[in-house]
Amino acid sequence: KVHDLGIVKIAPKSTSVNGSGGKSLLKESEELMTHSKFGLPAPLLTSFMIDTSETLCLQISPVLKETNDFALAGMFNLPPLDRLVEIATSSQGEARRVIEVSCSPSTRARNLSSLVANVCCKVTLVDGAHPFVQLFIEPRVVMTNRLPVSVLLRTPMPHTLVSSNSDSGGESLEHDDDSKYATHELASKESVEVFTPGPSIAISLTCADVPIGGTAIGWNEGGWLDIPLGKNKKILEPLKCTFPFETKSLDSYPSSCKTTSVGSGSEFFVLEADDVTPDLKQTVTRTSGSSDSCRTVVIMVCNYVVDHIGSILFEEVAPSDNTARRSSSTRSSINSSFLDSSPPFSAFSSRLHRRRVSLLPRSSNLIRLVQLTMDGDEGMKRSVPFRIEDVSMTEGIDAMPILWMDTTPTGFFLYRHLTTEGSELHVVPEYVVFNGSNDVIV
Repeated sequence: KVHDLGIVKIAPKSTSVNGSGGKSLLKESEELMTHSKFGLPAPLLTSFMIDTSETLCLQISPVLKETNDFALAGMFNLPPLDRLVEIATSSQGEARRVIEVSCSPSTRARNLSSLVANVCCKVTLVDGAHPFVQLFIEPRVVMTNRLPVSVLLRTPMPHTLVSSNSDSGGESLEHDDDSKYATHELASKESVEVFTPGPSIAISLTCADVPIGGTAIGWNEGGWLDIPLGKNKKILEPLKCTFPFETKSLDSYPSSCKTTSVGSGSEFFVLEADDVTPDLKQTVTRTSGSSDSCRTVVIMVCNYVVDHIGSILFEEVAPSDNTARRSSSTRSSINSSFLDSSPPFSAFSSRLHRRRVSLLPRSSNLIRLVQLTMDGDEGMKRSVPFRIEDVSMTEGIDAMPILWMDTTPTGFFLYRHLTTEGSELHVVPEYVVFNGSNDVIV
């Protein structure tokens, strides 16, 4: 939103960020102040066009919610005219330049943190000779939740905002015991925009919703995750993270607590949007990313399952020795070699899928289906283990049937769809009775 536009006069020896005076160009056209785009009047650029060595200096002043005034200000220079022509005609096709602008408090008396924004300068030529410059004010990085469930993102650093492009607008939460942190609730596909100063931002993550089945999970293991910030800075390899099982929830599954050969929680990854998850490393290469898009970091899981039954859980299993994992893939041999299992993964009510969903491990890990007949270990009925990569990608009669441990049919079937991260599994019943009549009650 444009709050004002004008000419800033700066004395040659002035040290003030805001200059020594100015003239507003919007006082007589207040309707323009509600617009998110504007053009610089041509007369202002006259000297800039006459002397090609001149540079145009612009100032941006973010309006913060907590102050509602121009408490911060930052200035930057556009490249000279001849350099703009070079950018537009670059043989490498990079007609876009990113300028990091630090906006600092106008006076030292203001107890505010600096804010850093990226000003993206995109240049095209009019009539093949005259540069047409577009400026885009963007965050340093956008962090997007690509998990099928809502998450809480917490940071001790300033200037993080829920993206205005989010469908439901997201939500910023305040906690009395965590007042020194900014906490944002992000539904699936929602984002946080980062304007934090410094070389990196620290974040912590957990699922926002309370699970309706399985084992409760907490904030990611290992404390804060460090996300690099700055030009040409990226996460080099996907960060493997874990939502750990909460100790109190483990009391319901004493047999699972005794094993250490399987995971201690739900696995997820934090990576660049143009990177790929470990599940797809062998089949998909990292893309270069669009030069016209803002840098994006995503939070994702390789695989998840949508439960069409409404009472199914999943757990990870492990063989009793290392050789069993490489043994024959027949169900009978796999079945007989497994002794250890994790607590059942959390099941969440998904607003996106309108069904229960659970986060699953990588495709090569072995998992099995669990149905609860009563609370605790004694009431858990388990299926024969299987790998996600072995599940059919065709639904209907080609879906993979699931057997109980005693090899009797469960009446449940699995199929999967490929996603940009891995696989979306679906567990479905053998058949569904549907009354298509508008008049007869069955």
